[in-house]
Amino acid sequence: MLKKKKITTGQIVRRVRAGEIAPVYCLFGGDSFLEDYFINELRVAFLKEEGPKLHFSLDQDSPNLLLLELSSISLFEEKRIIIVREIKKLRKDKERKELIEYIQSPNMNTILVLISEEFDIKNSFLREISDLSEFLDFRPPFENEMKKWVRYILKSNDIEITESSLEEYIQLYGDSTAHVISEIEKMALFLGKGCVINNENINHLDAHDRIFHLWHLQDSLGIKNLKSSLNIVESLLQNGTKITGIVISMVFLYQQILWKKMGRLHPIGYTGINKIITSRISNYDKYYTRTELMALLQDLHKLDVLSKSTSLKEHPLLQPFMVKICKGKYV
Repeated sequence: MLKKKKITTGQIVRRVRAGEIAPVYCLFGGDSFLEDYFINELRVAFLKEEGPKLHFSLDQDSPNLLLLELSSISLFEEKRIIIVREIKKLRKDKERKELIEYIQSPNMNTILVLISEEFDIKNSFLREISDLSEFLDFRPPFENEMKKWVRYILKSNDIEITESSLEEYIQLYGDSTAHVISEIEKMALFLGKGCVINNENINHLDAHDRIFHLWHLQDSLGIKNLKSSLNIVESLLQNGTKITGIVISMVFLYQQILWKKMGRLHPIGYTGINKIITSRISNYDKYYTRTELMALLQDLHKLDVLSKSTSLKEHPLLQPFMVKICKGKYV
């Protein structure tokens, strides 16, 4: 069996837009946004915004309904897209055989999209489907792949981004492909096509409809900005962030600053600080003494224990604790 060359999302979308459309696609990976994005591209290119999309989910629908639909398709019927989720739940040999037979001789007026969240190389049925179809990997992008994805989507919307701004953009919006697309749409609407995204307009747009992240809090606490820190904490709590998550993010920050003062690198695999915060540790270092850091880390441990023992959404000691930090009461 020949190993297929991996096709990127950008490559397959360009093919579809150019009219190079396969009769059967097999999608795996579980990124629902990428799946929907690709299916929409198929709809526009193949159906020209017209014609039906038929949905089957084999954890809910009978496989017989799918097989009946495939067998009843006529060459003279209108174009359609048939989307089948949970394809691995097609378990009976007879049903699998009928589907394989269709894939081997598909109707060219129909696009069949088979979706499986996971791909088990030991599953002979999935292996055979992948060999006979256009097999696409739609797993959520890793950080380095997310950068390529952001560049591609921006370029598709006729928007450029400076290299220095790309890192911050990923930290702000790169938690999911859905978030990336949502923010790009805002950028295109606000700035217009042909614009160049830089740090200034990222911050300007983000301030209009800001969803704060824990790293925003770390950044404000790093320079002892009390007003900003309190506002961010309030926003985080209102959006469902738990007290324990806030406390832990503070621990990560102050451990990193303390390690810097001690001339130590953070442990391998340490993930509590993102790259933006890491790049600013030398600046935060100026605001804290070693004694101060050790004392507030001890109090953070006590606050963590206390926060886990209360059912209150907002612990009354958190804000006073931050006031104590930013006002230099630990010195």
